[in-house]
Amino acid sequence: MGKICKIGIALGGGGARGLAHLGVLCVLEREGIAIDLLGGTSMGALVAGMYALSPRCDLIIERFRRYLNSKEFKKAYPEFLRPTILKSLKGYEGIFHRFATFIKKGIFYSQSLTGRAAISEENFSQNINLLLDDVDIEQTQIPLAVIALDLNSAEEVILQKGSLRKAVSASCAIPGILPPVRIDNRELVDGGWVDRVPVHVVREMGADLVIGVDVAEGLEDVEDLSTGLGLVLRTNEISRLTLTQWQLREADLVIAPEVSTIHWSDFGQVDECLRAGEQAAREKLGEIKNLGEKEENKEDFGSPFPGAPLFLINRG
Repeated sequence: MGKICKIGIALGGGGARGLAHLGVLCVLEREGIAIDLLGGTSMGALVAGMYALSPRCDLIIERFRRYLNSKEFKKAYPEFLRPTILKSLKGYEGIFHRFATFIKKGIFYSQSLTGRAAISEENFSQNINLLLDDVDIEQTQIPLAVIALDLNSAEEVILQKGSLRKAVSASCAIPGILPPVRIDNRELVDGGWVDRVPVHVVREMGADLVIGVDVAEGLEDVEDLSTGLGLVLRTNEISRLTLTQWQLREADLVIAPEVSTIHWSDFGQVDECLRAGEQAAREKLGEIKNLGEKEENKEDFGSPFPGAPLFLINRG
């Protein structure tokens, strides 16, 4: 007797690289692999929220493209994160490259000293409103969990009810770039600081098979360990990567699109991200189906339709 297999997807943070999540979801959708549960952190929370509300990849991609061409997006995008600035920095070599990089960081640090965030709360809300409808999380078609970090208690916060816009805003609130979001007397920011790919959350939601999608860039080549700032930045990268790798061990399968060459703030490479996500998902399709069949064949619970590939039934 087969077991009904619930598939859960955990989408990780990664800024613009998170657009690769849509490529992964597109492949699963085309293959008829139904997603029963969704969890997301940061950019993964935004994509998960949009898909959970309306599971149609083509419509979500179209909405993202409209948003990235909107005046609201262009107005909110900080000057020091614009692709033209980033590309010019990449052209420097040796000491000039390091000097330019620290200038860029210096602009960010100086702005952080004069205000809570580079993007105002008003602009932040206007941008989120263009991407998400004004509904509660309980109204999504696919059950959803959004991850944030409480600055006061240092606790991971799992949001599964209340305003979808507010929950996603909290999960996306990169410290210093976007303002913290207050929910139930908590000051919430980007959940990626404690749970970049929320595999355990999706498991606790009831998933039998959990697929983690990791779009983190990994460790960059060592550029400069001769300064205190360089050492701090390097050790912070190592700490976050180690935590992510440890948490991903709980996943039944990990999909890792190759997006390491795309800067987290460069939203001008939508097609490249989509292709990377699609390619990574296609490479894992055989493993996904095999894992689903193994779950179905467990005899813990009976199925009303013995032998039916229930994990492939699309809500359609």
